[in-house]
Amino acid sequence: MRLWFRHLIRNSFFQVGAGIILVMIFGGVVIRFLEAGQIAEGENPFWWTIVTMTTVGYGDFTPESLEGRLFAVIIMFAGISLISLLTATISSIFVAKKIREGKGLEKVDASRHIILCGWNKNGDQILDSIQYLSEGEKVEVVLINDLSEDRINQLKTRYRGLKIHYVAGDFTQEKILDRANLQEADTVVIIPNQTDEAIGSPDEKTIFATLTIKSMEPNVRVVAYMNDKENLTHIRRANADEVVLSDDFGAYMLASHVMDPGIPQVINTLLDNKSPSRFKRVNIPGEFVGKTYDELFTYFRKKHGWVMIGVYSEEENLGIGEILSADTSALDAFIERKLKEGGISLQEESKINTVINPDYDYVIKEGERAIVIP
Repeated sequence: MRLWFRHLIRNSFFQVGAGIILVMIFGGVVIRFLEAGQIAEGENPFWWTIVTMTTVGYGDFTPESLEGRLFAVIIMFAGISLISLLTATISSIFVAKKIREGKGLEKVDASRHIILCGWNKNGDQILDSIQYLSEGEKVEVVLINDLSEDRINQLKTRYRGLKIHYVAGDFTQEKILDRANLQEADTVVIIPNQTDEAIGSPDEKTIFATLTIKSMEPNVRVVAYMNDKENLTHIRRANADEVVLSDDFGAYMLASHVMDPGIPQVINTLLDNKSPSRFKRVNIPGEFVGKTYDELFTYFRKKHGWVMIGVYSEEENLGIGEILSADTSALDAFIERKLKEGGISLQEESKINTVINPDYDYVIKEGERAIVIP
């Protein structure tokens, strides 16, 4: 209690406010004494004091005696000083908050946002893709990294189609994730710094960050970027919803340039977020639920000129037991134990299930969406 009171009386806003109230009370008492014969019944001297302090001057009452007018001058100067201090104090609070936001030290006020943890050469491309694919919608993105304030401002200027927030710090720490408002986030993307000397490899930090995020908010969707395929089992046991490997696709593209010329160029076109022929997901009209893939394919082709290549659905409560190996390592056991201690179910909240080029008599199910090439 004493500590709270000490903090209160040291608060500049409280000091200025208390000063205004004391001057108002003191001025009302003194002016009533000095102008006892002039203040009519029902007139409030405290109202006169606050009006005089703010230099509004409604003219309800005017001191007649010399002493009263001299005292009114004192009240005016005292009021001007205190009101100026009040305005400066309020302004300084907002300025300090803005500065802290620029340095990434304030909690982010956002919801249904994307959190991008870490920064590397893929960061710009990810932001560019999110901005383009948002199709004009102002998507909120929170960056958690150690970039300079100038670099963050450059990103905000470059990607004006996104509402970018910034949180400085280590994204494996709970207080930093809380500052990024993880509780209200929709998706977390982890791309750890490639040059982080505090860890043995970037994948270790990705696994640790995934564990931390899932322990805080099990329902938040986590997309993890991994460098080493050998760590795939570990990141899945950490309950990552989606995993992107850095090496497989690049190796395939290199081989295709040699063995299958033309294929890499087609893939680049399909994956280019600015290409009119890129992959696109669309809703399936309700009347086609229960009908065949062939009928839906024909509908999209004739109606829109699209080529349908498959369908996908989001499965709920898909257990990860099927991907856990029987021969668990010490690290696997540690991760599983920590998940259980944190109250996290080993059931994944949702998984994307895709069916590419199904048989022509494949029956469309409720909840499925189509993948097409415009």
